[in-house]
Amino acid sequence: MRGPWCVTVALLALAAGACRRSTPQPSAPDAGPVAAAPRGLADAGVELTVAKLDGFLAYERLLRGESTPSAREVRRLAQAADGGQRALEEAYAGLQRRTERAQAVRADAGLTAAEVQALETLTAEVALARAGAGGPELEEALRALEAAKDQLPPEQRAGVERTVARLREQQERARNLSEVRARWGDAAVDVVLAREKAVLELWGVQR
Repeated sequence: MRGPWCVTVALLALAAGACRRSTPQPSAPDAGPVAAAPRGLADAGVELTVAKLDGFLAYERLLRGESTPSAREVRRLAQAADGGQRALEEAYAGLQRRTERAQAVRADAGLTAAEVQALETLTAEVALARAGAGGPELEEALRALEAAKDQLPPEQRAGVERTVARLREQQERARNLSEVRARWGDAAVDVVLAREKAVLELWGVQR
């Protein structure tokens, strides 16, 4: 019975990897400190609408556009005939213009800095929960585990069943967004889901 157990171990590793690969990494340059336990958008002073969410997404896209020159690029520019001064000035001037455009978009959307911070946290939590669903690879691994468990000894079968049940519960929570809804309220989460694809793209979650 050693062979089937090895198969299940490999499938569990695949399932865990599927979850890890999709975890979003916050990257907003001016996100500031993130609240550890937001109590809801009303407490954060945010009345969320689709229009306001669209403004937030446009603002974040502008800020996350072209990055500032890396240390390697700075060294390369410094070797230019003029020491790279002009290129550096142009790069940072472009960054400043993009930041100003982003701030104008934020103002047009009627978003305060506090609202932006709250929306960064909310959208990141939605993306993180969706990443926890695992995607097709996790689903395939779970089905393979369920098909293989009957070939295992009873003591090993029980462990596999517990693992499958735990991962299925994780999937269900991710699909229902129950924990995020409890923290932010159904209305706010439903607005975010109206732009789910854009939110997941913002946080680098692939589905």
